Amino acid sequence: VFGPPSPCGRLLVSKLKESFFALVSPSTGWAVIWGLLEEIHFMPDGTFLVRDASTKMQGDYTLTLRKGGNNKLIKIYHRDGKYGFSDPLTFNSVVELINHYHHESLAQYNPKLDVKLTYPVSRYQRDQLVKEDNIDAVGKKLQEYHSQYQEKSKEYDRLYEEYTRTSQEIQMKRTAIEAFNETIKIFEEQCHTQEQHSKEYIERFRREGNEKEIERIMMNYDKLKSRMGEIHDSKMRLEQDLKKQLRKIRDQHLVWLNHKGVRQKRLNAWLGIKNEDADENYFINEEDENLPHYDEKTWFVEDINRVQAEDLLYGKPDGAFLIRESSKKGCYACSVVADGEVKHCVIYSTARGCAFAEPYNLYSSLIELVLHYQQTSLVQHNGSLNVRLAYPVYAQMPSLCR
Repeated sequence: VFGPPSPCGRLLVSKLKESFFALVSPSTGWAVIWGLLEEIHFMPDGTFLVRDASTKMQGDYTLTLRKGGNNKLIKIYHRDGKYGFSDPLTFNSVVELINHYHHESLAQYNPKLDVKLTYPVSRYQRDQLVKEDNIDAVGKKLQEYHSQYQEKSKEYDRLYEEYTRTSQEIQMKRTAIEAFNETIKIFEEQCHTQEQHSKEYIERFRREGNEKEIERIMMNYDKLKSRMGEIHDSKMRLEQDLKKQLRKIRDQHLVWLNHKGVRQKRLNAWLGIKNEDADENYFINEEDENLPHYDEKTWFVEDINRVQAEDLLYGKPDGAFLIRESSKKGCYACSVVADGEVKHCVIYSTARGCAFAEPYNLYSSLIELVLHYQQTSLVQHNGSLNVRLAYPVYAQMPSLCR
C-alpha cells in the first residue's frame, strides 16, 4: 500500500495534476484526443497522457505511453475507491499511481515496459500560444523557440558528424587489422618457405665456398623477419588504439545510464561481469546497493531555512549534506559541508527533471541526482565545492565525526 507523496514529490504532484489529470475529459472532442495521440508519435520514450477509458466504466482510464517507438495502451482500473493496472488495486488516485511510476519503472507491472512516466502531455500545451493575446509577446516567444531550435540543430549536426566520424574510424581500424592479419600470414608463409629452401642452398654454397650468396640469403631472411615484426607491432598498436576508443564510447554510455539512475546490478548484467572480474573503473560494490541515499528521509528536510540547515550540519564531516526547499520559488537547495564550512547551491526543478546550474545535466528525480553526486564531485558546477554528497544528514556518519 502506498502512502501520501513524499516531501520531494509534492511539487511534482501539483505539476502532474496540472499536466495530465484533466487531460481528456468527457467534454473533450475526439479530434483533440487524436491530435494529442498524434503528437506523442514525435516524442521520446516515457511520454504519456491519461484519458477516460472507452469502456465508459465510471472511474476507469486509459494510459497512452510511448515506448520503443510505439504507443502502448494500458487500462487503469477503478474499484472500491482504488486504482491500478491489475489486481490488487493499491493506489488511492490516478495522480498517486502516476507519481509512483514517475519514479519507478513500469517493469514492476510488466517486465517488457522498462520505462518511467517521464513526460506528461496535456491538451493545454496545444492552446498555450492561442491564449496569449499580445502579438509582440508571441513573436518574442517565437524568436526564443527558433533560437533554441537552431542551437539544438547545430548540436545535433555536431553530434551526428562526431558519430559518423567515429564509426568510420572504427570501421577503418577493424579493416586495417584484418589486412594486417592477412599480411602477417603471407609473411609467415614466406619465412617458412625461405627457411626450408635456404638450408638446401646454404649447404650447396658452403660446399662451393660461395660465402657471398650465403650472406645474401641470410640478409634477405633477416629483412623478411624484421618486416614481419614491424607489421606485427603496427597491428598491436592499432588494436590497442581501437580498444581505447571503444572503451571511451562504452564509458560515455555508462555515464549516461548512470545519470538516468540505472542500478549497478543491471549495468553488470549488461556488461556480463561478476564481482570477481569487474573493472574497478565502473564497478560499485554490493554494499553500495544499500546506500542510505536511496531513502530520501535521510537527506530531505522540509520546512527548514538556510540558517537552520547550517545549524543541522554544524560539526559534520566534509560531504555531509541535506536537501531542502529553496527560498527561490519552484527550486530546491542543497546544503553541503565542504572544507569544514556549510555551503549552498540551487537545484532547479523543471517539468523534465532536476538539475544544478551549467553544465545542465537533468535527472528525473532528486534521488537520481543525489545518487549521481554520491560518486561525482560538485566541482564541475562550483569551483569551491570539490566534494561529493557522501553522508546524508540523518544517516550514520563516519566514526571520526564528532
